[in-house]
Amino acid sequence: MTQATEKVTRQDVMPRGSAASRRTMALAVALAIVSGVVLSLLDLSPVAGQPVFLSWWTVAIIAIGAEFMVFNVEFRRELYSITFSEIALVLGLFLASPRDLLIGRLIGEALFLVFKQRQAIRKLALNLASFLSEVTVLLAVHQTFGRQLEIALPISWLATFVAVAAASFVGYLVVFQAVRWHGAPITLRSILGIGALTIPVNTSFALMATVLIVDQPWATFLLTGIGAFLLIAYRSHTALSQRFESLSTLYEFTRLVSGAKRPDSVLEAILTQAKDLLRAERAEIWLTDENDFRLRLEVNDNGQTRSALEPEYGDAMHRWLSAVDGASIVKAGSTQQYDREIARALGASDAIVAPITESGAVVGLVAVVNRLGEIVQFQETDRTMFATLSNHASVALENGRLIDRLHHEASERRHEALHDSLTGLPNRVFFSRRLEQELKSLADTHGYLAVAVMDLDGFKEINDTLGHQSGDIVLEEVAKRISYSVGGAAIVARLGGDEFGLLFPAISARPELRAVARRLRDVVAQPIFIEGMSINVSISIGFAVAPDDADDGATLLQRADVAMYSAKAGNGDGVDFYEANRDENSTRRLSLGNDLRAAINDDQLTMVFQPQVRLADGAMVGVEALVRWNHPVFGQIMPDEFIPLAERTGVINELTRCVLRMSLAQAMRWRRAGHQWTLAVNVAMRNLLDHDFVTVVSELVADSRFDPTALKLEITETTIMADTARTVDSLEGLAALGIKLSIDDFGTGYSSLSHLQQLPVTEIKIDKTFVFRMTTDSSADAIVRSILDLARNLELSVVAEGVEDRVTWERLRSLGCGAAQGYHMARPMPADDLDQWHSRLSSPERSQPEMITSRSPLVTI
Repeated sequence: MTQATEKVTRQDVMPRGSAASRRTMALAVALAIVSGVVLSLLDLSPVAGQPVFLSWWTVAIIAIGAEFMVFNVEFRRELYSITFSEIALVLGLFLASPRDLLIGRLIGEALFLVFKQRQAIRKLALNLASFLSEVTVLLAVHQTFGRQLEIALPISWLATFVAVAAASFVGYLVVFQAVRWHGAPITLRSILGIGALTIPVNTSFALMATVLIVDQPWATFLLTGIGAFLLIAYRSHTALSQRFESLSTLYEFTRLVSGAKRPDSVLEAILTQAKDLLRAERAEIWLTDENDFRLRLEVNDNGQTRSALEPEYGDAMHRWLSAVDGASIVKAGSTQQYDREIARALGASDAIVAPITESGAVVGLVAVVNRLGEIVQFQETDRTMFATLSNHASVALENGRLIDRLHHEASERRHEALHDSLTGLPNRVFFSRRLEQELKSLADTHGYLAVAVMDLDGFKEINDTLGHQSGDIVLEEVAKRISYSVGGAAIVARLGGDEFGLLFPAISARPELRAVARRLRDVVAQPIFIEGMSINVSISIGFAVAPDDADDGATLLQRADVAMYSAKAGNGDGVDFYEANRDENSTRRLSLGNDLRAAINDDQLTMVFQPQVRLADGAMVGVEALVRWNHPVFGQIMPDEFIPLAERTGVINELTRCVLRMSLAQAMRWRRAGHQWTLAVNVAMRNLLDHDFVTVVSELVADSRFDPTALKLEITETTIMADTARTVDSLEGLAALGIKLSIDDFGTGYSSLSHLQQLPVTEIKIDKTFVFRMTTDSSADAIVRSILDLARNLELSVVAEGVEDRVTWERLRSLGCGAAQGYHMARPMPADDLDQWHSRLSSPERSQPEMITSRSPLVTI
């Protein structure tokens, strides 16, 4: 039979004095009163002629024994304790007087509940009242069938079945109502379902025992053996079922905990599953932070709560950890002080507590508190299972934190994979993906978008002269300026090296794009200061528009790149748009880069010379040597196209040596012919950075036997100013050989008087952009006059480039400029043509130079 409220309880019943407790006591009193009234109407004397085998104390012993022969069934978090108490009732009906049955049953149950269960008064009162009502109903129903019922008659069996069922039903109603008042989820159907199975079996067994006792007393030993076997078998089956249920729940626990990928989810899964698995009132985790307990997380039927762990509880936990190794059962009445402290901190009558570790160190504790039901408390098997759970919890918590770190690291790696580590801008991979996404959207909307490729002019020289650290600073600053300038109008990315990409999803009109590009050039051109040095950077930008120029990302980028190199070559003043008829430039540039080294060795390079004339009398005083490349496939290649290729491909030193060798050889031929002209040759910054350059020049001059004082090496002003500290050694070494040094394109850089004073230069060449406009632009004229005054004060000679007409000639002469070169005198020409030109220039009939064109008009660099 299913016992009363202590057999189906929750540990979190309402406290003494609550409404539920008051109702429970009222129910107990009512049951006792009603039972007393009914009993007063019944005949409790022995049945005449019925043998009395059992006295009241015998019935009490049988009742106590039946309570010890118990097995428990837990269903939906409720503990059902199934006993053989029906046997005591049936035996008492036929083998004891009604009074002895009543007294023996109450005394036996009272002794069991007081000394074994140690129940509180209110629960004891309710249970005894329930037992009293059960016996009362049993006797009342049985006596309605008659008092003279013989055990051997079937009518007696039917009366017994009905009486036991009615008595049990009363007991079930009491249990149901009491549990509901205390807030536990229980249904009458679940209780009656279990009773429908146990009552017939137990009653039948008791009837068989009664019949045998009356007719064949010794045969009861056989029945006792069968009963013992069935009890043992059922308990074994129950144990196996519970073990299977526990393993299933444990598997579910590990699955759920393993599936929780974040630490918070891990903790919640640990507590929820542990509480349910071990049928506890609640579960708690106490976590530590560098040996200071800081968090208390509790899960019960009302959800979860978080709170700071009280300091005294943390101290108690430290003491418990130092005394206990692994999971252990703690009870409020333990003889160990640290167990009592933990039980008090947990508010537990009994609990299982286990440490949680991470990487071998204790980081907290996990506990299940108060086993639901008072029949069974936490046992050793529960402790073993909880130890397994705590181990899973430790691993899961560590994995959760590890996964959290891995997610963070993976996120960082994904960011690193799609962004440039130096500038923080998106990289080529990100840019290409975003471009493809925008192109897909473009196909749906039938709109336009533009892509720009931007390259820094002369960035290689900055790296070579100032070092890569300074080059990185320049790239970072340029990236910031680009991002700030375009704002949200474009997606900016660093494609690699000094190349940037810009994606304009909403801008495609050329005038607007050109305005953006001009603004970018102006912003980037502002000085960048590195270690007190001012560096100016210019950029070249090329645009391609989709879908007009291409409808896929790779081709669109390639064509924007073509446009950028076109801009770098001088088209569009640094900003250019893709044109289909220039698409060969990409393959052309690749081909030229591969062929240039061979051109140096295969005599594909030729020299042309442009005269430099003294303005005072028109006499020729020198020549500037300029290189040309006659490519076998592409024909005549100009220096402004292949010189940058030579610098990019690393053959600039070989090219410069080749130019010097051919120029010096021709200059010596003119010397032998009696012409004492100076020879000017351009050199690049990378030449000055070559440790062997001074030695190479010295050897070339010595081999040619040319007078080193008649050789001028021209270096652009912007190149020299990029790193005067690293070029001054090379310049001083060249000056020590007697070679003259000239600053080319003077006025376009940012020279200061201190720079000019520390450099061993002897000449400056005024850039042609000022000379072109000096007769039409007063500011250009003022710049030229200032340069001439500066040169006179520094005792430097001056050559004006780009003299295109007689008016400019006369203006320069009036200002006291020493020499000039330009189309007004002569274009660059081969050596033989220059000889003829000089012959005509020096004839007695000519007093002023005129523009004389060579047979093959060429453009000077």
